[in-house]
Amino acid sequence: MLVPKILSGAVKDDAEEKMKMLPQVLFWLGLISAPFAWLVWYFGPPLEIIRPVFANISDPALKAALQEAHAERLGLWVAVWPVSFLVLSQILEKKMQG
Repeated sequence: MLVPKILSGAVKDDAEEKMKMLPQVLFWLGLISAPFAWLVWYFGPPLEIIRPVFANISDPALKAALQEAHAERLGLWVAVWPVSFLVLSQILEKKMQG
């Protein structure tokens, strides 16, 4: 019966190590996703990720306005990620410290 105790301890230690690394991973994801949000906003007008809606619009002025609005919404949606990652990183770091 000694083997299961040793194995369960090794698995527990491995899980603890991964949990210690998670706040750091979330922190770096938060820092990386901030410029990514800017890039999505800047290069976003021609992007159509889910479904091609802009291809059916023949009026160039309307198409440009809709593409700009789409880029704004997409950029704002991606811009929520850095804050979420950084807050989660801070919460997990505090919980792990005690």
